[in-house]
Amino acid sequence: MLAIESSTPSVSSALWEEGAPVASFSAVGRARHAEVLAPAVDYLCRQVGWSADDIEAVAVDNGPGLFTGLRVGLATAGAIAAARGLRAVGVSSLEALAYRQRRRPGLLAPVVDARRGEVFWSLYRSDGRHLALVCPPAVALPEALAAELEAVARRQACPEGRSRGADATVLAVGDGAWRYRETLAGAGVELAGPADMWPSAETVAELGWQRLAKGDAPAGFPAPLYLRQADVRIGWEEVPGRAGAEPNAPT
Repeated sequence: MLAIESSTPSVSSALWEEGAPVASFSAVGRARHAEVLAPAVDYLCRQVGWSADDIEAVAVDNGPGLFTGLRVGLATAGAIAAARGLRAVGVSSLEALAYRQRRRPGLLAPVVDARRGEVFWSLYRSDGRHLALVCPPAVALPEALAAELEAVARRQACPEGRSRGADATVLAVGDGAWRYRETLAGAGVELAGPADMWPSAETVAELGWQRLAKGDAPAGFPAPLYLRQADVRIGWEEVPGRAGAEPNAPT
């Protein structure tokens, strides 16, 4: 399996075989995803001696996340899958973030920085091994998210006010959680460290592998989960008194 993750400022790819990682690449910074991703996939395959014929399936992060990064990752994965008729499976960026923290029992809130003062988030509960989705992916202001997570934690407390330990504390993870850490910490939310800010292609590969093995992957190519219009469209619609056709609109 080839796995691709590009929904955040981090871009990564990984090769996975028989339930275990074979090789991976990641980069974080100002590098353009379109310029990095395809050469990274080619580099990994050459380093481990794989050819295109050795790839039997593709897993890709399908969001939510940054619009351009998602488009690059999905286009790259789609081209590879279509060219060879491969199975393809999508993995949420939020699930990939939460999955890395699954060994901590309790509530997990993956949070991705959506820019424009907003975040993408969801809520999971872990029993120490498996995740269960509590709140589906959504977009929110950091202050609104902090209030929601504070209310969730309060509902987890015993009637007598005694905490139930980790079950009563929400752990937030992701670059959105780290960027707005002061807001979330002020609401009593526990924060994962900066080393856990990004979803990884290895996690996308592991989750994708599990779904394909169980037959849980829907047919067809995974659709993107944007949750919000592209920033360029939002910006255009906010221009006072704009006139004429929208950018890239059909004429």
